[in-house]
Amino acid sequence: MTNHQQNERAGAIAHLVMYVIIVLSPLILVALVRPPTDHGFIHTVGKNLALVGFTILCMQFVLSARLKWIERPFGMNMLFHFHKAMAILASLLLLSHPVLLAIGEQDWALILDPQVSWDIWLGRIALLIVLVHVLLASFRLVIKLSYETWRFVHNLGAVLILPLGFLHSWNAGGDLQLFGMKVLWAFLLFAASASYLWHRVLRTILLRRQPYTVTSVREEVKGVWTIKLTPPEGVRRFDYLPGQFHFLTFQRGPNLPVEEHPWTISSSPTAPGLLHSTIKESGDFTASIGKTKPGDTALVHGPFGHFTYVLHPDESDLVFIAGGVGITPLMSMLRHIRDTHAKRTVTLLYASRHDGEIIFRDELAEMERDGVAGLKVVHVVSDPSDEWKGERGRLDEERIRRFIGPEATRRSYYLCAPPALHRQAVQTLREADVPAGRIHFERFSL
Repeated sequence: MTNHQQNERAGAIAHLVMYVIIVLSPLILVALVRPPTDHGFIHTVGKNLALVGFTILCMQFVLSARLKWIERPFGMNMLFHFHKAMAILASLLLLSHPVLLAIGEQDWALILDPQVSWDIWLGRIALLIVLVHVLLASFRLVIKLSYETWRFVHNLGAVLILPLGFLHSWNAGGDLQLFGMKVLWAFLLFAASASYLWHRVLRTILLRRQPYTVTSVREEVKGVWTIKLTPPEGVRRFDYLPGQFHFLTFQRGPNLPVEEHPWTISSSPTAPGLLHSTIKESGDFTASIGKTKPGDTALVHGPFGHFTYVLHPDESDLVFIAGGVGITPLMSMLRHIRDTHAKRTVTLLYASRHDGEIIFRDELAEMERDGVAGLKVVHVVSDPSDEWKGERGRLDEERIRRFIGPEATRRSYYLCAPPALHRQAVQTLREADVPAGRIHFERFSL
């Protein structure tokens, strides 16, 4: 393990310990003070679950604020998966709270009686919003709710849950009568509110002062566009690692949507003063990406992510596995290897639906022809034209095993592909006894 990896692991452990202490701080404080109570065990458990659930809820705002010092040891992908897992845990804890209170007191009026105090009604409304959040997150694809609509509802619900939950607990919670608990609750509300304001308002104001400019818009293949950006005059482009991504908010014509989205940086860090992102038309917003024009501006926030070969200097024999637009972070790495003459050898397994949809086809062929990193490109096309001479079909287990060869366990793998191919590739590599630490991946969506 390199010094960088050791430092990152130590940082990650320190962050996790800090998070656990904060989440459990209400229980620690109550255990130290030991306030008198005449409630039974089940009631006490229900009350404590709510204390921890609300604390997790407040920390969700901190986790999602894209604070570099929090993201750095983990990478944004892992942090967002953790955010999702903790959202589910907080929801279960909060939804269990009134049920356990009712069971403990053997009185269901808390849940069923409409004649309750205003602070109980605030708690009910907050729990209803939590339930809607869980259902929408779980069944968004089933009900075909667009990402943009879901994100709007999610952000609106988050803004409502925080004050509702705070006011409910502040007035209805017996433990909140303790001075120490009041201080802790005020701190949690401040941390969550400050994180939200920084993330949603203040950072945007600062980014608007130094927007990047679109200098080129090129269609790579049908429906896939490379947008080239340059920083404002006198401003140095931020440093990034090949394979990382950034968040872009395009400011374009009056009839075009303005939304923030994460996209991979497809250019190499060696390209002076430039940022390229290669974007596929897919959702409501990206359907208009081809209407972006030179001279438009964009707010750029980045870089993020740990999906890069440069963080693993001990790996020299690399296999890149891509599907469709998943080639973009791998292309950034290949360009960086070419420009820096890095001592790596690369085999690229690239799955496409049609041979007319192979992104960067000519540049990849040129790299292979020039012997960049001993590059071997294997295109696998599922619905090829009659003129296609290469591999036909899907990038399945048999093909993956055939092209990674007998030295599979000694090679390192970088995957960026749609979910089905991702699962197939990971399963095949694990069955081939490739160590988990040598399988690196980036997903399309956060």
